[in-house]
Amino acid sequence: MTTAKDIQLPEGYGLQAFDVLDSTNEEAKRLAAEKPTQHLWVQADQQSAGKGRRGREWISERGNLFCSLLWKADCDLKTASQLSFVSALAVRDVIADFLQADRRVLCKWPNDVLVDGKKVSGILLETAGEGLTDPEYVIIGIGINLSRHPEEALYPASNLAELGCPDLEPLPALQSLVASLDYWMTEWRQKGFDYIRRRWLERAKGQGEQIIIRLPDEEIHGRFIDLDVTGGLKVETESGIRVIAAGDVFFAPAG
Repeated sequence: MTTAKDIQLPEGYGLQAFDVLDSTNEEAKRLAAEKPTQHLWVQADQQSAGKGRRGREWISERGNLFCSLLWKADCDLKTASQLSFVSALAVRDVIADFLQADRRVLCKWPNDVLVDGKKVSGILLETAGEGLTDPEYVIIGIGINLSRHPEEALYPASNLAELGCPDLEPLPALQSLVASLDYWMTEWRQKGFDYIRRRWLERAKGQGEQIIIRLPDEEIHGRFIDLDVTGGLKVETESGIRVIAAGDVFFAPAG
C-alpha cells in the first residue's frame, strides 16, 4: 500500500498529507503564510469544504484525489495564469495513461479534463502571499474523480472506475500527477506558452465546433476556432470574433 512517505518528489518539492481538510487550497494558503522556500504538495483523503471554479462546491468524498500544489512563483500574474493549461495537460496525460485510452481523454477550456465527453477532473488556480501583479505563490488545486462523481453537476461527470480503471488509489494517482506536472512545467519553462497552447489544442475537445459560453450576464453561441496568445477562447459569432477570458463552456447538440 502506497503511503505519503513513498511519494517520490522532484528536487525542491515537499509534501504534506492529511486525513481530512476543509480544502487543500485553503491549507496551501495557510502554508503560504509561513513563507516556505520550496514548492509544497498538499493532499487530503477527504475535504469538508472543497470548492471549484466560481466558488462552486466540489464534492469531496473519500476515494478520489484531492490535492494542491503551492508553487513558489517567479513570474507575474499574467504568466502564472498559463499554469491552467500546463496543469490540464498534466492531468490529461495521467488519466489517459491510467485508462490506456489517449483519444478518449480531452481537455475542455479552460481547465477541465473529459473522458468520453464527461468531466472527470477540475483545476482551480489561486494566488497567495503579497503582491497582486507579482504573486508570491500560485496554488494549483486539482481534483480527479477516481472512484465516484457527483450525480447532479453543472456538466455531465464520471469517474475512472466506471470508465475502466477500478481500484485506483489516491496516493498512486498523486505520484503519477507529481511526475506529469513536473514534466509539463519543465516544458513550459523551456519552450514557452505558445508550445503549451499548441499541445493543448491538439488535445482539446470541440475545436471547429459550435459551442455555448455562459457568462454571468450573457450566453454566447459560436464556433470555437482557437486560443489567443494569452489562452483566451477565440469564438466566431454572428457578430464577429470574440475572445473570452472566463466562462463556462458547453458543447452544442449535434444538428
